[in-house]
Amino acid sequence: MLLVAVGAASGELRKPKAVFHYDDQGQVARQELDTNNDGKIDVWIFYVKGQIDRQEEDRDQNGQVDMWSFYVGGKLDKQQVDTNGDGKPDVWYFLGADAQVNRAWKDTDFDGRVDFWGYYRGAQPERYEHDLNRDGKPDRFLFFTDGKLARMEEAGNRDGKITLRVSYDAQGTVTRREELAGSTNTPRMVSLYEGGKLTRQDEDKNGDGRIDLWIFYDREGSLVRREVDSNGDGKPDVWGHYAHGQLVRQEEDPKGIGRPTVIYHFREGKMARREEDRQGRGKPDLIADYERGEIRRQVEFRHVGEEPDIVTEFENGKPVRQEVSTQSNGIRDLIRFFKGEQLLREEADTNGDRRPDVWIFYERQAKVTQEEDLDFDGQPDVRYRFQQGRVAAKEVLTDRGATAKDSSQQPAVRNQ
Repeated sequence: MLLVAVGAASGELRKPKAVFHYDDQGQVARQELDTNNDGKIDVWIFYVKGQIDRQEEDRDQNGQVDMWSFYVGGKLDKQQVDTNGDGKPDVWYFLGADAQVNRAWKDTDFDGRVDFWGYYRGAQPERYEHDLNRDGKPDRFLFFTDGKLARMEEAGNRDGKITLRVSYDAQGTVTRREELAGSTNTPRMVSLYEGGKLTRQDEDKNGDGRIDLWIFYDREGSLVRREVDSNGDGKPDVWGHYAHGQLVRQEEDPKGIGRPTVIYHFREGKMARREEDRQGRGKPDLIADYERGEIRRQVEFRHVGEEPDIVTEFENGKPVRQEVSTQSNGIRDLIRFFKGEQLLREEADTNGDRRPDVWIFYERQAKVTQEEDLDFDGQPDVRYRFQQGRVAAKEVLTDRGATAKDSSQQPAVRNQ
């Protein structure tokens, strides 16, 4: 083999910049190059029958080869690169007929096994695959359009079944995120984004394959509405409305008629009002007001009109006074008084003059006394006393008190 060294012309002996080795046929068999003029060879090119076959390079000039290039028919076919300096390749590039990389393999954790696979077309990436648990199988997949990331899929359980899918716009910003049920590949949660900010989330809470929770956000990412399908018919029947991240109103459709019949209003995160359309007339017929989350007043409508038929006042969450329209006409002619949820007294207006003329007293929920104003002068004229729910005595009264007693079991003719 003939060796020819090429260097600069000088009177001093200098190390060559290039060395050519020839075979017996006079063709170049190997070429050695000093590419940075440091006096050390850093590129070795090997030929077979005069045609390039392999090239080795020491790119960091540490005296050790860290890149290998292989040729077929004189054209670059694949390359191997050592990126961590251990003398072994950890990146492999494969070139196509267009002399551009169409595949790349990488050992990113340097354990001797490939854990990244890249696929390219026209020098642009088409798909990346990552092995995240070192079992030799890809778990994360990145898909590209025109060289830009368009979608990511991942097998979160590392079993090959996709559980996460993320879509991106042309700027690489997330537009959609799907969490999938690995067994069925159906969405368990879908998150939608605009300008990189979350605008909506759809979720299958019970795992039946159908979305039953919808959450909406404003452009700042704050919660504005929450819709729930509680009966599994595929349509929302609970609507929660939010301001500054706090619930301010909740609407419910417990009858499944397609519109809310129960509405809750909140103030500073606590119940302020409850409205219910129990009769389905399109307007509330029960309205309850709350303070600091505790009920204070409740009105009920049993007829079409502006005046409620029942008005109940509460203290410490328990009724203390109630007005009732016994004829359901908005004219409240009965008043009830309570203590600790126990009925104490009732006052009734039987003649419509807006003044009570019957008074009924209770002990432990049992009627004990009933007084009646027969001539409607504001003073009781007769008193009935009860035992075990039956009249035990009757007293006829004067303005000064009782004048006669009757112990017969005579019923109270004006019993309310």
